[in-house]
Amino acid sequence: MRIIAAAAFCLFLTKVATVYGAEDSRSSHQAFNGEDKSCYAVNRAYENMHNTGRYSYTLSELQEDGHLRPYVELRVIDNVVYTKWENGVWDENKRLPIRTPLDAHSGLPVFTSCKVLGDSQTEEGLAFHYSAHWHRYKWSAAIEIWISKTSGKFIKTIMRYDQGAGELPFPVAVQIMDYDRAHANKPTLPPACWTLELETPPAICIDLTSPSPITVH
Repeated sequence: MRIIAAAAFCLFLTKVATVYGAEDSRSSHQAFNGEDKSCYAVNRAYENMHNTGRYSYTLSELQEDGHLRPYVELRVIDNVVYTKWENGVWDENKRLPIRTPLDAHSGLPVFTSCKVLGDSQTEEGLAFHYSAHWHRYKWSAAIEIWISKTSGKFIKTIMRYDQGAGELPFPVAVQIMDYDRAHANKPTLPPACWTLELETPPAICIDLTSPSPITVH
C-alpha cells in the first residue's frame, strides 16, 4: 500500500512542479479562462509559491490527537525536486513546468469556492486565512490556506480529503512551507542502486558502481 501511495504522490508532485530555474516568485497576475473568480488571490499565491526558485516544505499527517506525523520532506532547487519519505532516503526528480490554476487532466480549476476567513498570526508573520475546495486529478478536499501578507505565497495548508485518504494514505494532511534558501540545500543522495526488496526493511540494493551489495535503511 505504501508503494502505491508513494507512486501516486510522485505523480501529484509532477503535476505541481513549476518552471525550470525560476529564481524569483512570479505570477501571471491575471486570471486564466475557467478559473473560479472567488479564487483569484489564492491562485496567484499558488503560482508565486510554485515559481519560487528555491524552497522546501514538509507534508505531515494531522492525527486525531492534534499531533503532526511527518510523512515526506521536499526541497525544491531550481529545476530539481529532492524528496525524502518517512524513514527513507533522499531521491531526486526533475521539476516540470505546468499551468497551475487549472488541472492538467480535466481543465477544471484546482481551487473553487474560496472564502476569506480573516487575518491570522502565524510563525511566518501575518497571513490571509482562506477556505476553499481543492480538486486535482481524481481527488478532492476541503482546504484551509494561509497566505503570507509579506511574500504573497502559501505558507501553510490543511487538506481534509472528501473520501478519507486521497493521494495520501491518511485523511488530513498539513503542508508547511519554508522559503529560507539556506534550508533548501542539496541533500546527500544514496548511491544509485537497483532495489531488490521493497516491502521488508532494510531495503537491499546493488550499487551500480560496485559489485558488492549495500544496505539502505
